[in-house]
Amino acid sequence: MPTIEERIREQFEALSPGQKRVAHYVESHLREAALQSAQRIAEKSGVSEATVHRLAQALSYSSFSDMHQDLQRMVIQDQRAVHNFIQSTSRQEESWLEKHFAQEVQNIRQTMLQVDKAQIHEAASLLLHADRIWVAGWRMGLSVTAFFSFVMKYMLGNCELIPQGSVAEYASYIKPGDVVFACGFPRYCSKTLKLSKLAKEQEAKVIALTDSGLSPFAKLADLTLLAECKSTGFLDSYTASLSVANAIINEISYLEKGGVGRNLERMELMFKEFQDSFEWMHKTK
Repeated sequence: MPTIEERIREQFEALSPGQKRVAHYVESHLREAALQSAQRIAEKSGVSEATVHRLAQALSYSSFSDMHQDLQRMVIQDQRAVHNFIQSTSRQEESWLEKHFAQEVQNIRQTMLQVDKAQIHEAASLLLHADRIWVAGWRMGLSVTAFFSFVMKYMLGNCELIPQGSVAEYASYIKPGDVVFACGFPRYCSKTLKLSKLAKEQEAKVIALTDSGLSPFAKLADLTLLAECKSTGFLDSYTASLSVANAIINEISYLEKGGVGRNLERMELMFKEFQDSFEWMHKTK
């Protein structure tokens, strides 16, 4: 019998927009949803309670209660989730700061379980062999893309962070042999998504760093890397996403140690050249 995750992925494209929001919430918050009522799941998803019940029927469950029981059985079988639940409910009440850091740690741990060495190696290899690397992702995503594009430019020299206001101009230069690294998290920026689609049409490879297998970025990417973005505050967390980006950087430096080393040496010479231009002004006769 298929699990609720398998049912969601198989039926996702046929769901209504409201049902997709519920399905995405459930798939991304399995443990939490297993302990919540239909009304609470609806509130978290931003839809009506009736939409939650309609989702259960769309996934071939007889009722929400049937779907909920299946979800609970799945979580109970996941010993890691049970352990985390027991740990989180047995310790003393934490301060908001402790809760914040505990959630960040949990995001890193969950991401570690979702991303394996083979995926990081594949991402690094695609980037190393790219004619040109284009990085896309703005708003909050800039916390990842600005860092990643800077280091890629520093290490390899063939990377560009596409400015949000100049997408059309940059997109016209994407070609076969290039790689687009797209950072796409809720609310799923439409410009980043459109750029990724155009890149595929122009036969470039697309690496997507996103939050879920149900993400629209995951549907079109050649390689999808998942990172948790849960937060105790009103803004999503990008700590785990940065960690994934840093893992790719480390793998590139390992795979292309010689070339990266030479690039860094040349860069250091340029830093000295430009930063020391006015040194004579501070010297005494």
